[in-house]
Amino acid sequence: MSRWQAFGIHLAISVVVLTALMALIFLFWYPGILFNMDGGWTGLRIVIGVDLVLGPLLTLVVYKAGKPGLRFDLTCIVVFQVVCMAGGMFIVHAERPLALVLAYDTIFSLGAKEFEDYGKDISVLDGIPGSYPKLVYTALPENSVQADILAIRGQFIGDPLFMQTERYRPLPEAGTELVFIQEDTVRASVSEEFNSALPEGCLLAKFVSSVKGGFVCFNAEAMQLDSFFESEAQFE
Repeated sequence: MSRWQAFGIHLAISVVVLTALMALIFLFWYPGILFNMDGGWTGLRIVIGVDLVLGPLLTLVVYKAGKPGLRFDLTCIVVFQVVCMAGGMFIVHAERPLALVLAYDTIFSLGAKEFEDYGKDISVLDGIPGSYPKLVYTALPENSVQADILAIRGQFIGDPLFMQTERYRPLPEAGTELVFIQEDTVRASVSEEFNSALPEGCLLAKFVSSVKGGFVCFNAEAMQLDSFFESEAQFE
């Protein structure tokens, strides 16, 4: 077998492995549009670089039929590749969003780090039905003045609404629009052109993650985020 054949075989195996890993990432860890919004590329770049580029290239360089110690060289390449891929996947997994929390007028994408930083018990999410990331909202008083006061107070005391886990409730599949109580306010804060360009059925909210901020459309029928806009400038 020539070195190019060995390279081709290694590359083909790497593509299969990468396809399986990306399916895991896109379907379970960063479903829908979350991958581009929430830092999924950070660790995936390591996985792609090692899996599709460095590993097969090293095989191309060292492979020579009948070469003494060839099996050891190839084993070292595979071990190195697996370790780097595992490191990349660990980063992707550690930074994945665990909860999408609608708090007042904003949807916050929260990972394990946010719960740790605020000293909150992440196990609270175990009681929320559905797959990760959990879709929840922060229950507020029906009185709008009381809700406003609660939101302001949370900022002053360092316990913002999006981290008040005792107020977490599952986002309902029926009547979801009723918990988007500030949607009219959010729409009033943007231009008419922005509003008119939004897709039908969009429940508009602000969006904040550790990576990006902007606006999102929540699709109540599909129970997912449909669109992300970093700013109104995207429509200009």
